[in-house]
Amino acid sequence: MAYGFVLVGGLSRRMGCDKALLPLGGVPMALLQARKLEGVCGRAALVGKEPGPFAGFGFPFVPDGTADRAALHGLLAALEWCPEESAVVLAADVPRIPPVLLAALLDRLEKTRALAVVPTDAGHPQPLCAAWSREALPALRAAVAAGDFSLRRAVGAARALVLSEEETALLPGYRAGAFRNVNTPEEYRVAEEENA
Repeated sequence: MAYGFVLVGGLSRRMGCDKALLPLGGVPMALLQARKLEGVCGRAALVGKEPGPFAGFGFPFVPDGTADRAALHGLLAALEWCPEESAVVLAADVPRIPPVLLAALLDRLEKTRALAVVPTDAGHPQPLCAAWSREALPALRAAVAAGDFSLRRAVGAARALVLSEEETALLPGYRAGAFRNVNTPEEYRVAEEENA
């Protein structure tokens, strides 16, 4: 078994409002992601600063326990809280990721027994759309304790299995642009048109 976590703690500076609450197809992005993860893992939760705006979503809320705005805090809080040995972590603002791709990452994690399976897109690892083992916790805790909040370095410290772009492109459900974030009003408009 695994547990799914949606990270909703970002500042949304470029959007001007909380992008996790913006609807796509009539459903707030955070809820859309939680439903995907529930389908893949059986259960899902939201991770962030304040549960307030997410209280009516019907999913548990995990506070990341810090005022700092670093995604590594959300990842660490998710794995600390996780009642299972495996977790799929997904940022709220990558709504194009299909459930079948998330399931493939989880399957790879379970088959390889890696500490994490992280896809790569556009030259960058994607640790906020990845499958993680709780065995990665010591490395993540050490990074936070050292004041190093770089997700990229955390992936290296956790000795994650980082899939190449070619391997990522072969994952079920992959399509070009699947990992694009929705950070700005223009990017949101495009995402809305795709969901129309």
